[in-house]
Amino acid sequence: MKKILTLLLVMAALCSALAGCGIVDESPVKETPAGNNATPSGQEKELIFGLNETAAFSNLKFTASELKESNGTDYFTPEDGNVFVGIKFTIENVSDEEQAVSSVLMFEGYVDDVKCDYSFNAAVAFEDTLDGSLAAGKKLVGWYALEVPKDWSAIELNIQNNWLSNKHAKFVFSK
Repeated sequence: MKKILTLLLVMAALCSALAGCGIVDESPVKETPAGNNATPSGQEKELIFGLNETAAFSNLKFTASELKESNGTDYFTPEDGNVFVGIKFTIENVSDEEQAVSSVLMFEGYVDDVKCDYSFNAAVAFEDTLDGSLAAGKKLVGWYALEVPKDWSAIELNIQNNWLSNKHAKFVFSK
């Protein structure tokens, strides 16, 4: 019984510690050049972002600026019938603290509604990745890379502002 009580106390302390870490679980807003930020209305379920649009959370801003396909490099090529696709993002830290960015933990991809994970082989075909620590007020520019069928038509990326969040920005790209 003492072990169960101890386990419950440890779990409660862990939950309290995580709650006190300042993790903000918020929905993103769509930034516009005119400064009029859009949020989902009562009828919209969520905002959808595309190329050259910015999803702004309180600590990070994500802007997709380019999408391109690649057949790989000499040593890293896609499987037959596939192609590498890279989406270039600028991530800006708008908080007062350093932020960790992880393409594996913060991004979730779908190609034509089928789950598609980040591809390390595809990442070699593009110059910079979206991983690392980002100092306050600084930007990170890099590529999120996938291996997809050549005849793909839509890519959806759900991006969280931190890996513990259940809110995300939904980016959709068409071929």
